[in-house]
Amino acid sequence: MSDVLAGGCFCGKVRYQTSCLDSPFKVNCHCRNCQKLSGAAYVSIMAVPESSFTVTGEVTCFETIGGSGKKMRAFCCTSCNSRIYGKSENSPELALIIAATLDEPSRFKPTADMFVKNALPWDSMDDSIPKFDAFPPRRS
Repeated sequence: MSDVLAGGCFCGKVRYQTSCLDSPFKVNCHCRNCQKLSGAAYVSIMAVPESSFTVTGEVTCFETIGGSGKKMRAFCCTSCNSRIYGKSENSPELALIIAATLDEPSRFKPTADMFVKNALPWDSMDDSIPKFDAFPPRRS
């Protein structure tokens, strides 16, 4: 197994890697912003320290207000428009990787579902992980 997690966009022009192999924040987000930005019922996200995260290639940024009421930025490839990662004003020290962009997405194991109050009625969720109407409580 590699000592980094790597991934990138659909066309391959943007690549990233992180040395954080086991993020404590691995969630399926069911908020309306994630649904609309992805066109899916939810987005799987893992947070890593920004200091462990590097990106190569050209990205564009889309800014909106997230579920916390603070600014949320989504970074996408300028060529294929794949959403690759995000940044939240709520936790500026973290990069929020879209787990499906990992080269080995099977290494992602969600620990919670968040914003389930916005979950779509036809979405089947994993009953074995905790559910939160908004953000999960922060760990100390």
